[in-house]
Amino acid sequence: MAVEALYALQNGFLGAERSLLFYGEYSEARVQIPIACWLIKTTDGLVLFDTGVSPRAVPGLMRNDPFARFTDEDLLVHRLDTLGLETDNVDTVVMSHLHYDHAGGAHLFPKSELVVQKDEYSYAHYPASFFEPFYYKKNFDLPGYRWRLLDGDTELAPGLTVLRTDGHTPGHQSLLVQLPRTGPVILTGDACYWLEHAQRQRVPGVVWNPTLAMHSIKRINTLARLLGARIFPGHDPGFWKTVTPSPGAYH
Repeated sequence: MAVEALYALQNGFLGAERSLLFYGEYSEARVQIPIACWLIKTTDGLVLFDTGVSPRAVPGLMRNDPFARFTDEDLLVHRLDTLGLETDNVDTVVMSHLHYDHAGGAHLFPKSELVVQKDEYSYAHYPASFFEPFYYKKNFDLPGYRWRLLDGDTELAPGLTVLRTDGHTPGHQSLLVQLPRTGPVILTGDACYWLEHAQRQRVPGVVWNPTLAMHSIKRINTLARLLGARIFPGHDPGFWKTVTPSPGAYH
């Protein structure tokens, strides 16, 4: 098996206060941040990284968040449709973590293998009170679905490696993708909201353990330096303007 292409799938936008984005900041100024999913095409099948916001959550987000923007084409099923795909075509779904803006579409993939760290899966069912608003149990309490619970770094296939990047949550994970022409890419998820988090070693504002979050940022930076990898952050509006949008792809 070999990795062939990486597709950026736009899943809408949310508003976020800087205090939620950067640990130690107290500004209530809000910015619009992208919700991103990534599709990896391999010679043996399709792997999806993160599933975005649940379609059932969109009306409430649009009512309550003036920065929210979700068009019909932003729905994950429609992003896949533009590539000539259906949810049943996706073999594996890797979720960085189980917050509502990353695991909201998990229910769309009853035939796929759902991959998450076992610590994340356990914690998501019984989160601390300060983290409860970020975990919607109906997103991941899916009887009959196939879950693969990992314990640390795992090579899913040649050129595709899950990296344990704790801190933002107890079992956060990123994904290292080895592309044939672009070279290695690290899909950070929320270990790095913005490139600034990596470049200036700044911890995300929503964080379970800031010390572990800093270790994960340093780990991502070290791997990027050693491998010559590009860092693709989770919610960076500036970075998102520079990505190759689907149906274009990184090869």
